[in-house]
Amino acid sequence: MNANGKQHELSKCIANFIRFKARQIVGKAGFTESDINDIAQSMTTDLLSRLPKFDPNRAAQTTFVARVIEHKISKLIRHRKQKKRDHRRESCSLNDSIEGLYGETIERVATLDQDEVAIRIGRRRCTREEEARLHFDVSIVISRLPNDLRPIAEHLKTETITETAKNLGIPRTPLSGASHRLRGLFEDAGLKKYL
Repeated sequence: MNANGKQHELSKCIANFIRFKARQIVGKAGFTESDINDIAQSMTTDLLSRLPKFDPNRAAQTTFVARVIEHKISKLIRHRKQKKRDHRRESCSLNDSIEGLYGETIERVATLDQDEVAIRIGRRRCTREEEARLHFDVSIVISRLPNDLRPIAEHLKTETITETAKNLGIPRTPLSGASHRLRGLFEDAGLKKYL
């Protein structure tokens, strides 16, 4: 058998070994049969990235391959068992149908506070109630500002410094100074976390 034939046989053997190991972790850490191809691909990619480091003076290629695959398996399982991904924490699906207050069928997700969901996924920074309080607090601070700062603060609620300078006809440099003064006044009013 020539060198190409041995290499082909070896790579076929490695591919079979990877498939075998991928099937072996099904049922662990929430991996299912449908994950086998993804697991095998992940193992193959990891092995290919590490093959240039193989030193035949230190170990046989089969030993090297086995260690790399075993290491990847432990990383995959550890990754899946992290608290935020742990499949054992799921006691139900948000898409499960449940009975609503009036006997109607609704998805469980409809029972969640949508403000809380929006905050958790990064669409909002605070609840609508907190936002209303913030708008009230900001309007109070703005109403107490000196006359020269009030229009600047109103514009800066929705505009950048450049847009505000253009809309008010004020050069950008003095406006930056006014912006710093405003920041200090808002911090003094207890609104630092919103700046």
